[in-house]
Amino acid sequence: MTKEELKKILDKMYTISSYASSIKEIPVSCCLVNGKESFFSINHVERESNPFSHAEINCLNKALSANKSKYLKDSIMVVSLEPCLMCMGAILKAGVKELYYVQDDPDKGALSHYHVFVDDVLKVNRIQDERFNSLMNQCFKEIRKK
Repeated sequence: MTKEELKKILDKMYTISSYASSIKEIPVSCCLVNGKESFFSINHVERESNPFSHAEINCLNKALSANKSKYLKDSIMVVSLEPCLMCMGAILKAGVKELYYVQDDPDKGALSHYHVFVDDVLKVNRIQDERFNSLMNQCFKEIRKK
């Protein structure tokens, strides 16, 4: 994936993360690129009161359904927050080959908290984009007020 392609994806993800925030959802967004197709999703945990409706799971489901397949070999996922254990398991099970993520999740992240070892299966890339940090910080500031 080129820097230009990644920037376009991050720009769209920021837009949908901002939308998620505006509807009082945790502003996590995800993109899965499978060949020439791109699938985008946000969390629906708050809106649907469903603890499993993470952006990564929603995105994987869209791509799997569109491809009528149970595997997404050679696909690339970009997510605004480090995947949790559940999402990392789903990413690995679906056969995603490369993962880019923006923010670490030191409390629940599969990599930074649980130290899941994926080096031989999944190429993982930590990327910088401060816009997402601001959105997430604002979201949790609002939650703490309540």
